[in-house]
Amino acid sequence: MHRWGAVRLVLSGLLTGGLIATGVTPVVARARPPHVTLTARVGAGTVQVGDPATLTARLSPARRGVTLVVQRWVSGRWVTYSRPRTDAHGRAQVRLSSSTAGSQRFRVRRTSPVPARRATSSPVTLTVTPAGRCAPRTPLVDTRATTAARCLAARLDRWQAARTMAAGQQLNVSNSAYAAPLTSLGSRAVPVVGFDLEELAQGQTYGFPVAPLDALVARAQAGAVLSASWHPPNPGTGGGYGDRSWSDLGSLLRPATPAAEAFWAGFEARMALLLQLQQAGVAVVFRPLHEANGSWFWWGHPAPSTYRSLWTAMQARAASLGVHNVLWAYSFNADTGSHITSPVTLLPAKVDLAGLDSYDPEVGAGSSADRLSTAGYAAVAAKVRRMTFTEVGPSDSPDGAWDPAVIAATARTLANPPLWAMLWFDDSTGRKQLASLTRGRTWLDGCRDGFCLVGP
Repeated sequence: MHRWGAVRLVLSGLLTGGLIATGVTPVVARARPPHVTLTARVGAGTVQVGDPATLTARLSPARRGVTLVVQRWVSGRWVTYSRPRTDAHGRAQVRLSSSTAGSQRFRVRRTSPVPARRATSSPVTLTVTPAGRCAPRTPLVDTRATTAARCLAARLDRWQAARTMAAGQQLNVSNSAYAAPLTSLGSRAVPVVGFDLEELAQGQTYGFPVAPLDALVARAQAGAVLSASWHPPNPGTGGGYGDRSWSDLGSLLRPATPAAEAFWAGFEARMALLLQLQQAGVAVVFRPLHEANGSWFWWGHPAPSTYRSLWTAMQARAASLGVHNVLWAYSFNADTGSHITSPVTLLPAKVDLAGLDSYDPEVGAGSSADRLSTAGYAAVAAKVRRMTFTEVGPSDSPDGAWDPAVIAATARTLANPPLWAMLWFDDSTGRKQLASLTRGRTWLDGCRDGFCLVGP
Protein backbone atom coordinates (compact mmCIF):
# COMPACT_ATOMS: atom_id res chain seq x y z
CA MET A 1 0.00 0.00 0.00
CA HIS A 2 1.22 3.52 -0.78
CA ARG A 3 2.04 5.78 2.18
CA TRP A 4 -0.69 8.33 1.46
CA GLY A 5 -3.22 5.59 0.90
CA ALA A 6 -2.53 4.24 4.40
CA VAL A 7 -2.90 7.70 5.92
CA ARG A 8 -6.24 8.24 4.20
CA LEU A 9 -7.48 4.86 5.45
CA VAL A 10 -6.52 5.69 9.08
CA LEU A 11 -8.16 9.11 8.92
CA SER A 12 -11.32 7.59 7.45
CA GLY A 13 -11.47 5.01 10.23
CA LEU A 14 -10.89 7.62 12.91
CA LEU A 15 -13.62 9.87 11.57
CA THR A 16 -16.15 7.08 11.18
CA GLY A 17 -15.25 5.53 14.48
CA GLY A 18 -15.64 8.87 16.18
CA LEU A 19 -19.13 9.30 14.82
CA ILE A 20 -20.18 5.82 15.85
CA ALA A 21 -18.59 6.15 19.29
CA THR A 22 -20.45 9.37 19.98
CA GLY A 23 -23.78 7.96 18.75
CA VAL A 24 -24.08 10.44 15.87
CA THR A 25 -25.67 9.01 12.69
CA PRO A 26 -23.89 10.01 9.48
CA VAL A 27 -25.97 12.32 7.26
CA VAL A 28 -26.62 10.73 3.85
CA ALA A 29 -27.44 13.21 1.06
CA ARG A 30 -30.73 12.28 -0.64
CA ALA A 31 -31.28 12.77 -4.33
CA ARG A 32 -33.54 15.70 -5.09
CA PRO A 33 -36.82 14.76 -6.83
CA PRO A 34 -36.76 15.90 -10.43
CA HIS A 35 -38.41 19.22 -11.18
CA VAL A 36 -41.90 18.56 -12.57
CA THR A 37 -43.21 20.73 -15.41
CA LEU A 38 -46.55 20.70 -17.17
CA THR A 39 -47.27 22.44 -20.45
CA ALA A 40 -50.46 22.83 -22.47
CA ARG A 41 -51.27 23.94 -25.99
CA VAL A 42 -54.39 24.12 -28.12
CA GLY A 43 -54.32 23.11 -31.78
CA ALA A 44 -55.64 24.89 -33.67
CA GLY A 45 -55.83 27.98 -31.48
CA THR A 46 -58.54 29.48 -33.67
CA VAL A 47 -61.27 27.35 -35.25
CA GLN A 48 -64.71 27.85 -36.75
CA VAL A 49 -67.88 26.59 -35.13
CA GLY A 50 -68.01 22.81 -35.46
CA ASP A 51 -64.33 22.33 -36.32
CA PRO A 52 -62.16 19.98 -34.25
CA ALA A 53 -59.96 21.48 -31.55
CA THR A 54 -57.53 19.62 -29.31
CA LEU A 55 -55.76 20.42 -26.05
CA THR A 56 -52.45 18.62 -25.63
CA ALA A 57 -50.72 18.46 -22.24
CA ARG A 58 -47.19 17.24 -21.59
CA LEU A 59 -45.82 16.14 -18.24
CA SER A 60 -42.06 16.16 -17.67
CA PRO A 61 -40.43 13.91 -16.59
CA ALA A 62 -42.68 11.66 -18.68
CA ARG A 63 -44.68 9.02 -16.86
CA ARG A 64 -47.49 6.79 -18.07
CA GLY A 65 -50.86 6.65 -16.34
CA VAL A 66 -50.75 9.93 -14.43
CA THR A 67 -54.19 11.51 -14.09
CA LEU A 68 -54.19 15.18 -15.09
CA VAL A 69 -56.96 17.67 -14.45
CA VAL A 70 -57.98 19.89 -17.37
CA GLN A 71 -59.79 22.96 -16.08
CA ARG A 72 -61.83 25.65 -17.85
CA TRP A 73 -62.27 29.21 -16.58
CA VAL A 74 -65.99 29.67 -16.00
CA SER A 75 -67.68 32.57 -14.16
CA GLY A 76 -64.51 33.66 -12.41
CA ARG A 77 -63.22 30.25 -11.29
CA TRP A 78 -61.50 27.15 -12.61
CA VAL A 79 -63.91 24.25 -13.21
CA THR A 80 -62.88 20.67 -13.99
CA TYR A 81 -63.41 19.91 -17.70
CA SER A 82 -61.72 16.51 -18.13
CA ARG A 83 -59.41 14.03 -16.39
CA PRO A 84 -57.18 12.41 -19.04
CA ARG A 85 -54.31 10.03 -18.30
CA THR A 86 -50.82 10.43 -19.69
CA ASP A 87 -49.26 8.02 -22.16
CA ALA A 88 -45.70 6.69 -22.05
CA HIS A 89 -44.43 10.03 -23.36
CA GLY A 90 -46.15 12.01 -20.64
CA ARG A 91 -48.73 13.27 -23.12
CA ALA A 92 -52.49 13.56 -22.70
CA GLN A 93 -54.98 14.89 -25.24
CA VAL A 94 -58.53 16.14 -24.89
CA ARG A 95 -61.02 17.14 -27.59
CA LEU A 96 -62.49 20.58 -26.87
CA SER A 97 -66.01 21.68 -27.69
CA SER A 98 -66.36 24.17 -30.56
CA SER A 99 -70.16 24.20 -30.77
CA THR A 100 -70.50 27.92 -30.03
CA ALA A 101 -68.50 31.00 -31.01
CA GLY A 102 -66.38 32.74 -28.39
CA SER A 103 -63.18 32.29 -26.37
CA GLN A 104 -62.46 29.51 -23.90
CA ARG A 105 -59.58 29.50 -21.42
CA PHE A 106 -58.01 26.29 -20.11
CA ARG A 107 -55.20 25.12 -17.86
CA VAL A 108 -53.90 21.69 -16.82
CA ARG A 109 -52.91 20.59 -13.32
CA ARG A 110 -51.22 17.63 -11.74
CA THR A 111 -52.31 17.14 -8.16
CA SER A 112 -50.36 15.08 -5.62
CA PRO A 113 -49.96 14.77 -1.85
CA VAL A 114 -46.24 15.28 -2.51
CA PRO A 115 -45.65 19.01 -3.12
CA ALA A 116 -42.68 18.40 -5.44
CA ARG A 117 -44.90 16.42 -7.81
CA ARG A 118 -47.55 19.10 -8.23
CA ALA A 119 -47.60 21.25 -11.33
CA THR A 120 -49.86 23.68 -13.17
CA SER A 121 -49.56 24.76 -16.79
CA SER A 122 -49.87 28.28 -18.07
CA PRO A 123 -53.39 29.08 -19.32
CA VAL A 124 -54.15 28.60 -23.02
CA THR A 125 -57.01 29.98 -25.09
CA LEU A 126 -59.27 28.47 -27.75
CA THR A 127 -61.03 30.99 -29.99
CA VAL A 128 -64.11 29.76 -31.87
CA THR A 129 -65.23 32.02 -34.71
CA PRO A 130 -68.56 31.99 -36.57
CA ALA A 131 -68.71 29.78 -39.66
CA GLY A 132 -68.22 31.27 -43.10
CA ARG A 133 -64.79 32.88 -43.01
CA CYS A 134 -62.82 31.08 -45.70
CA ALA A 135 -59.12 31.70 -46.24
CA PRO A 136 -57.17 28.56 -47.27
CA ARG A 137 -53.55 28.47 -46.13
CA THR A 138 -52.52 27.17 -49.54
CA PRO A 139 -54.22 28.71 -52.63
CA LEU A 140 -56.30 26.36 -54.73
CA VAL A 141 -55.41 25.17 -58.23
CA ASP A 142 -58.55 26.85 -59.58
CA THR A 143 -58.15 30.62 -59.27
CA ARG A 144 -61.91 30.94 -59.83
CA ALA A 145 -62.86 28.44 -57.14
CA THR A 146 -66.32 28.82 -55.67
CA THR A 147 -66.86 30.03 -52.13
CA ALA A 148 -67.81 26.46 -51.19
CA ALA A 149 -64.50 25.14 -52.55
CA ARG A 150 -62.47 27.78 -50.72
CA CYS A 151 -64.39 27.12 -47.51
CA LEU A 152 -63.78 23.39 -47.88
CA ALA A 153 -60.03 23.96 -48.32
CA ALA A 154 -59.94 26.29 -45.32
CA ARG A 155 -61.83 23.72 -43.30
CA LEU A 156 -59.34 20.99 -44.18
CA ASP A 157 -56.51 23.34 -43.23
CA ARG A 158 -58.09 23.80 -39.80
CA TRP A 159 -58.33 20.03 -39.43
CA GLN A 160 -54.65 19.85 -40.20
CA ALA A 161 -53.79 22.56 -37.67
CA ALA A 162 -55.77 20.67 -35.03
CA ARG A 163 -53.73 17.52 -35.84
CA THR A 164 -56.87 15.44 -36.31
CA MET A 165 -57.78 12.73 -38.82
CA ALA A 166 -61.40 12.27 -39.86
CA ALA A 167 -62.99 8.87 -40.45
CA GLY A 168 -64.32 8.31 -43.98
CA GLN A 169 -66.60 5.79 -45.63
CA GLN A 170 -66.94 5.06 -49.36
CA LEU A 171 -70.43 4.35 -50.72
CA ASN A 172 -71.48 2.36 -53.77
CA VAL A 173 -74.07 4.82 -55.09
CA SER A 174 -75.07 2.47 -57.93
CA ASN A 175 -76.59 0.10 -55.37
CA SER A 176 -80.09 0.60 -53.94
CA ALA A 177 -78.68 0.11 -50.43
CA TYR A 178 -75.97 2.69 -51.05
CA ALA A 179 -76.41 4.37 -47.65
CA ALA A 180 -76.17 1.14 -45.61
CA PRO A 181 -72.45 1.48 -44.73
CA LEU A 182 -73.38 4.70 -42.91
CA THR A 183 -76.86 3.97 -41.55
CA SER A 184 -75.67 0.69 -40.04
CA LEU A 185 -73.34 2.76 -37.83
CA GLY A 186 -76.32 4.35 -36.12
CA SER A 187 -75.76 7.88 -34.90
CA ARG A 188 -71.97 7.71 -35.14
CA ALA A 189 -70.50 10.61 -37.09
CA VAL A 190 -68.50 9.95 -40.26
CA PRO A 191 -67.12 13.31 -41.43
CA VAL A 192 -65.99 12.22 -44.93
CA VAL A 193 -68.17 10.40 -47.45
CA GLY A 194 -66.78 8.98 -50.71
CA PHE A 195 -68.40 7.94 -53.98
CA ASP A 196 -67.44 7.27 -57.60
CA LEU A 197 -68.66 9.39 -60.51
CA GLU A 198 -69.29 6.39 -62.77
CA GLU A 199 -71.43 4.74 -60.10
CA LEU A 200 -73.21 8.03 -59.44
CA ALA A 201 -74.10 8.31 -63.13
CA GLN A 202 -75.56 4.79 -63.02
CA GLY A 203 -77.38 5.32 -59.74
CA GLN A 204 -79.09 8.45 -61.02
CA THR A 205 -80.87 6.38 -63.68
CA TYR A 206 -82.05 3.51 -61.46
CA GLY A 207 -85.11 5.16 -59.95
CA PHE A 208 -84.06 4.80 -56.31
CA PRO A 209 -86.53 6.34 -53.78
CA VAL A 210 -83.90 9.00 -53.01
CA ALA A 211 -81.56 9.82 -55.88
CA PRO A 212 -77.92 9.34 -54.81
CA LEU A 213 -76.96 12.88 -55.81
CA ASP A 214 -79.72 14.33 -53.64
CA ALA A 215 -78.57 12.17 -50.74
CA LEU A 216 -74.98 13.37 -51.18
CA VAL A 217 -76.10 16.99 -51.23
CA ALA A 218 -78.03 16.43 -48.00
CA ARG A 219 -74.99 14.88 -46.31
CA ALA A 220 -72.75 17.74 -47.46
CA GLN A 221 -75.22 20.31 -46.19
CA ALA A 222 -75.25 18.46 -42.86
CA GLY A 223 -71.46 18.86 -42.64
CA ALA A 224 -69.88 15.91 -44.47
CA VAL A 225 -66.92 16.37 -46.80
CA LEU A 226 -67.50 14.67 -50.17
CA SER A 227 -64.71 12.87 -52.03
CA ALA A 228 -65.27 11.62 -55.59
CA SER A 229 -63.16 9.07 -57.41
CA TRP A 230 -63.55 8.39 -61.14
CA HIS A 231 -63.07 4.96 -62.76
CA PRO A 232 -63.74 5.71 -66.44
CA PRO A 233 -64.21 2.85 -68.90
CA ASN A 234 -61.41 2.09 -71.33
CA PRO A 235 -61.84 4.68 -74.14
CA GLY A 236 -59.83 2.62 -76.60
CA THR A 237 -61.84 -0.60 -76.33
CA GLY A 238 -65.08 0.33 -74.60
CA GLY A 239 -64.25 -2.23 -71.92
CA GLY A 240 -64.16 -1.69 -68.18
CA TYR A 241 -61.60 0.28 -66.19
CA GLY A 242 -59.62 -2.92 -65.60
CA ASP A 243 -59.22 -3.63 -69.32
CA ARG A 244 -55.48 -3.34 -69.95
CA SER A 245 -55.57 -4.33 -73.63
CA TRP A 246 -55.38 -0.64 -74.59
CA SER A 247 -53.49 2.02 -72.62
CA ASP A 248 -52.36 4.78 -74.98
CA LEU A 249 -52.89 7.86 -72.80
CA GLY A 250 -51.00 9.98 -75.31
CA SER A 251 -53.82 9.60 -77.82
CA LEU A 252 -56.19 11.28 -75.33
CA LEU A 253 -54.22 14.48 -75.85
CA ARG A 254 -54.86 14.36 -79.62
CA PRO A 255 -58.48 15.50 -80.07
CA ALA A 256 -59.09 13.79 -83.43
CA THR A 257 -58.54 10.23 -82.17
CA PRO A 258 -61.59 8.04 -81.43
CA ALA A 259 -60.22 7.28 -77.98
CA ALA A 260 -59.91 10.99 -77.18
CA GLU A 261 -63.47 11.64 -78.32
CA ALA A 262 -64.78 8.82 -76.11
CA PHE A 263 -62.72 9.87 -73.10
CA TRP A 264 -63.60 13.56 -73.20
CA ALA A 265 -67.28 12.86 -73.86
CA GLY A 266 -67.31 10.74 -70.71
CA PHE A 267 -65.39 13.39 -68.80
CA GLU A 268 -67.84 16.12 -69.74
CA ALA A 269 -70.79 13.92 -68.72
CA ARG A 270 -69.24 13.42 -65.29
CA MET A 271 -68.48 17.13 -64.96
CA ALA A 272 -72.21 17.71 -65.45
CA LEU A 273 -72.77 15.81 -62.20
CA LEU A 274 -70.24 18.01 -60.42
CA LEU A 275 -72.03 21.05 -61.84
CA GLN A 276 -75.23 19.87 -60.20
CA LEU A 277 -73.40 19.70 -56.89
CA GLN A 278 -71.94 23.14 -57.55
CA GLN A 279 -75.41 24.57 -58.15
CA ALA A 280 -76.44 23.13 -54.77
CA GLY A 281 -73.53 24.97 -53.13
CA VAL A 282 -71.48 21.83 -52.54
CA ALA A 283 -67.73 21.42 -53.13
CA VAL A 284 -66.05 18.08 -53.83
CA VAL A 285 -62.59 16.58 -53.50
CA PHE A 286 -62.01 15.01 -56.93
CA ARG A 287 -59.41 12.26 -57.49
CA PRO A 288 -59.51 11.06 -61.11
CA LEU A 289 -57.41 8.25 -62.60
CA HIS A 290 -56.10 7.16 -59.22
CA GLU A 291 -53.43 4.52 -58.50
CA ALA A 292 -51.76 5.22 -61.82
CA ASN A 293 -48.45 4.05 -60.36
CA GLY A 294 -49.94 0.52 -60.32
CA SER A 295 -50.57 -1.90 -63.15
CA TRP A 296 -54.26 -2.84 -62.74
CA PHE A 297 -56.16 0.02 -64.47
CA TRP A 298 -56.01 0.92 -68.15
CA TRP A 299 -54.37 4.23 -67.24
CA GLY A 300 -51.74 2.52 -65.11
CA HIS A 301 -47.98 2.89 -65.64
CA PRO A 302 -48.20 5.82 -68.07
CA ALA A 303 -45.28 7.94 -69.21
CA PRO A 304 -44.99 10.51 -66.39
CA SER A 305 -45.02 13.51 -68.73
CA THR A 306 -48.13 12.17 -70.50
CA TYR A 307 -49.98 11.57 -67.24
CA ARG A 308 -49.14 15.05 -65.97
CA SER A 309 -50.22 16.61 -69.28
CA LEU A 310 -53.52 14.72 -69.10
CA TRP A 311 -54.12 16.09 -65.63
CA THR A 312 -53.47 19.63 -66.82
CA ALA A 313 -55.88 19.05 -69.70
CA MET A 314 -58.59 17.75 -67.33
CA GLN A 315 -58.22 20.78 -65.10
CA ALA A 316 -58.48 23.12 -68.08
CA ARG A 317 -61.50 21.28 -69.52
CA ALA A 318 -63.31 21.35 -66.17
CA ALA A 319 -62.77 25.11 -65.90
CA SER A 320 -63.99 25.65 -69.46
CA LEU A 321 -67.20 23.80 -68.52
CA GLY A 322 -67.74 26.09 -65.55
CA VAL A 323 -66.78 23.54 -62.90
CA HIS A 324 -65.14 25.47 -60.06
CA ASN A 325 -66.27 23.52 -56.99
CA VAL A 326 -63.43 21.00 -57.11
CA LEU A 327 -60.35 20.39 -54.98
CA TRP A 328 -58.01 18.35 -57.19
CA ALA A 329 -56.53 15.30 -55.46
CA TYR A 330 -53.72 13.08 -56.72
CA SER A 331 -54.29 9.59 -55.30
CA PHE A 332 -51.53 6.97 -55.52
CA ASN A 333 -50.96 3.40 -54.41
CA ALA A 334 -48.48 2.52 -51.68
CA ASP A 335 -45.14 1.74 -53.28
CA THR A 336 -45.06 -1.87 -52.11
CA GLY A 337 -43.73 -3.97 -55.00
CA SER A 338 -41.81 -4.19 -58.23
CA HIS A 339 -45.07 -3.72 -60.21
CA ILE A 340 -45.67 -0.35 -58.50
CA THR A 341 -43.64 2.72 -59.40
CA SER A 342 -42.69 5.66 -57.19
CA PRO A 343 -45.72 7.96 -56.84
CA VAL A 344 -43.59 11.11 -56.99
CA THR A 345 -42.77 10.51 -60.66
CA LEU A 346 -46.43 10.94 -61.62
CA LEU A 347 -47.28 13.86 -59.32
CA PRO A 348 -49.21 16.40 -61.44
CA ALA A 349 -47.95 19.97 -61.74
CA LYS A 350 -50.79 21.41 -59.66
CA VAL A 351 -52.84 19.61 -57.01
CA ASP A 352 -54.74 20.76 -53.94
CA LEU A 353 -54.05 17.60 -51.96
CA ALA A 354 -52.71 14.08 -52.35
CA GLY A 355 -53.64 10.74 -50.87
CA LEU A 356 -52.39 7.22 -50.27
CA ASP A 357 -54.30 4.06 -51.19
CA SER A 358 -53.09 1.15 -49.09
CA TYR A 359 -54.69 -2.23 -48.34
CA ASP A 360 -53.44 -4.86 -45.91
CA PRO A 361 -53.79 -8.44 -47.28
CA GLU A 362 -55.55 -10.79 -44.88
CA VAL A 363 -54.46 -13.97 -46.66
CA GLY A 364 -51.06 -15.40 -47.52
CA ALA A 365 -47.65 -15.18 -45.91
CA GLY A 366 -47.12 -12.36 -43.46
CA SER A 367 -50.82 -11.53 -43.19
CA SER A 368 -51.23 -12.28 -39.48
CA ALA A 369 -50.24 -8.81 -38.21
CA ASP A 370 -52.52 -5.88 -39.01
CA ARG A 371 -50.47 -3.16 -40.63
CA LEU A 372 -50.72 -0.33 -43.13
CA SER A 373 -47.92 0.38 -45.57
CA THR A 374 -47.16 4.05 -46.17
CA ALA A 375 -44.35 3.48 -48.67
CA GLY A 376 -44.16 6.55 -50.91
CA TYR A 377 -46.27 8.76 -48.63
CA ALA A 378 -43.43 10.81 -47.18
CA ALA A 379 -41.94 11.59 -50.59
CA VAL A 380 -45.24 13.01 -51.84
CA ALA A 381 -45.92 14.78 -48.53
CA ALA A 382 -42.63 16.63 -48.98
CA LYS A 383 -44.19 18.30 -52.03
CA VAL A 384 -47.91 18.49 -51.14
CA ARG A 385 -49.13 20.20 -47.99
CA ARG A 386 -52.54 18.54 -47.62
CA MET A 387 -52.33 14.74 -47.37
CA THR A 388 -54.93 12.02 -46.85
CA PHE A 389 -55.43 8.27 -46.67
CA THR A 390 -57.75 8.16 -49.69
CA GLU A 391 -58.31 4.39 -49.40
CA VAL A 392 -57.21 2.17 -46.50
CA GLY A 393 -58.26 -1.07 -44.89
CA PRO A 394 -58.01 -4.83 -45.34
CA SER A 395 -58.23 -6.86 -48.52
CA ASP A 396 -59.51 -10.42 -48.78
CA SER A 397 -60.91 -10.33 -45.25
CA PRO A 398 -63.60 -13.02 -44.84
CA ASP A 399 -64.57 -12.11 -41.28
CA GLY A 400 -63.71 -8.42 -40.76
CA ALA A 401 -61.20 -9.19 -38.01
CA TRP A 402 -58.81 -6.48 -39.24
CA ASP A 403 -58.38 -3.82 -36.55
CA PRO A 404 -58.84 -0.23 -37.84
CA ALA A 405 -56.90 1.05 -34.82
CA VAL A 406 -53.81 0.46 -36.96
CA ILE A 407 -54.90 3.40 -39.14
CA ALA A 408 -54.57 6.04 -36.44
CA ALA A 409 -51.49 4.34 -34.99
CA THR A 410 -49.83 4.53 -38.41
CA ALA A 411 -50.96 8.12 -38.97
CA ARG A 412 -49.27 9.19 -35.74
CA THR A 413 -45.90 8.02 -37.07
CA LEU A 414 -46.03 10.43 -40.02
CA ALA A 415 -44.55 13.92 -39.99
CA ASN A 416 -47.54 15.16 -42.00
CA PRO A 417 -50.51 13.08 -40.80
CA PRO A 418 -53.49 12.53 -43.12
CA LEU A 419 -56.59 14.70 -43.00
CA TRP A 420 -58.84 11.65 -43.21
CA ALA A 421 -58.82 7.89 -43.70
CA MET A 422 -61.38 6.46 -46.15
CA LEU A 423 -62.54 2.87 -45.80
CA TRP A 424 -64.13 1.15 -48.81
CA PHE A 425 -67.46 -0.66 -48.87
CA ASP A 426 -67.70 -4.45 -48.71
CA ASP A 427 -67.08 -6.02 -52.11
CA SER A 428 -65.93 -9.22 -53.78
CA THR A 429 -62.54 -8.99 -52.06
CA GLY A 430 -63.95 -9.13 -48.54
CA ARG A 431 -65.22 -7.02 -45.69
CA LYS A 432 -63.89 -3.49 -45.73
CA GLN A 433 -66.41 -1.01 -44.40
CA LEU A 434 -66.42 0.27 -40.83
CA ALA A 435 -69.71 -1.40 -39.92
CA SER A 436 -68.43 -4.82 -41.09
CA LEU A 437 -65.12 -4.75 -39.21
CA THR A 438 -65.35 -6.41 -35.80
CA ARG A 439 -63.68 -3.44 -34.12
CA GLY A 440 -64.97 -0.79 -36.50
CA ARG A 441 -67.60 0.71 -34.20
CA THR A 442 -65.27 0.58 -31.20
CA TRP A 443 -62.58 2.44 -33.12
CA LEU A 444 -65.06 5.04 -34.33
CA ASP A 445 -66.38 5.52 -30.79
CA GLY A 446 -62.84 6.38 -29.72
CA CYS A 447 -62.68 9.18 -32.26
CA ARG A 448 -64.92 11.94 -30.92
CA ASP A 449 -67.38 13.09 -33.58
CA GLY A 450 -65.46 10.94 -36.08
CA PHE A 451 -62.11 12.69 -35.54
CA CYS A 452 -59.05 10.81 -34.28
CA LEU A 453 -56.14 12.61 -32.66
CA VAL A 454 -52.98 11.98 -34.66
CA GLY A 455 -50.65 14.82 -33.76
CA PRO A 456 -48.21 15.47 -30.93
